[in-house]
Amino acid sequence: MRLAWALRGLGLKVSVKLPQGQAPDPGDGAVRAVTLGVVDLPGVEQSVSAARQYVAELLTNAGHTEVEDAVLLVSEVVTNAVVHPCSGRPGGVVTVEVTDTGRHMVCVEVIDDGSPSVPVPRLPEEDEDALALGGRGLWLVDAIAESWGVRQVEKGRVAVWMHISTSAKPGE
Repeated sequence: MRLAWALRGLGLKVSVKLPQGQAPDPGDGAVRAVTLGVVDLPGVEQSVSAARQYVAELLTNAGHTEVEDAVLLVSEVVTNAVVHPCSGRPGGVVTVEVTDTGRHMVCVEVIDDGSPSVPVPRLPEEDEDALALGGRGLWLVDAIAESWGVRQVEKGRVAVWMHISTSAKPGE
């Protein structure tokens, strides 16, 4: 993977796992998830672009064709992880894990170093600038993802998880 080498060249810790094929359907209707990759990025602004590239390449290499929604949502959530919680402090880390859940669906988790508040979607208040560039990341996640949520993970870290369709919507 070209991106894995580029990330390593920036001194970023990278662990990449690629499946040998699509997760098999065991015949009982259940779908087996396959981890496509995990990357630990420093809590800096440049990691947002790296996360977008990483997710786009992983999903494309795994055969997903409609990856734009996943890339957009990863960009929004990694931006939040770098700007708002403890990950943006010196030495902070943002982890992105991508799992193929089968049937044109992926689960992406963005794990940060924790925050004093729980992330919630919001729209800017009426007295705020309607053209402001920030403040709508989780609102987009809520509007685009099939489902999403927040969970506590080890050592105070917080994960925002998203189930995202990677197939064309009906009528597209």
